[in-house]
Amino acid sequence: MKINLERIDDGFGMKATAGNHELLLDTAEEFGGKDQGFRPMQLMLISLAGCSAIDIIHILKKGRHTIGSYSSEVRASRREAMPKIFEQIDLVIKVDTDASDAVLERAVQLTKTKYCSAFAVLEASAKVNLILERA
Repeated sequence: MKINLERIDDGFGMKATAGNHELLLDTAEEFGGKDQGFRPMQLMLISLAGCSAIDIIHILKKGRHTIGSYSSEVRASRREAMPKIFEQIDLVIKVDTDASDAVLERAVQLTKTKYCSAFAVLEASAKVNLILERA
C-alpha cells in the first residue's frame, strides 16, 4: 500500500493520492488553515466507518441477504492533553436488511474481532463501541 501527500497551498492544505484517487486535507482557519479538506483525525473515523461498512455489507451479501439501506455515524471524544488521541468512539450503524438479528450481530462481531483493521488500530488506544440499529 502506498499513498503520496503533497502540499498545495501556503498554509496546511494537502492533497493525498492513492492510485487513481485523491482527497484534500486541511485544518481549521483558527489554526492557520483554510478549512478546505478533511482533518487527519476525521479521516481515521471515516476509515473506521468505511472499513466496518465494507465488512458488514460483504458478510450480508455473502449470506444472500438483501440490504435496503446502510448508513453510519461516528461520534468521538478526544483527550485534552497532547497528543489528543481518541478516548472513546461510538460507531452507530443503521441497516435495513432481511437478515435476522443473529446474523446481523454476527456480522458486527466479525468486523470487530476479525476483519476490520481500522477497528483494531483504533481500539488499541480508545474504547470503541459499535451500536447497531435497524433502519
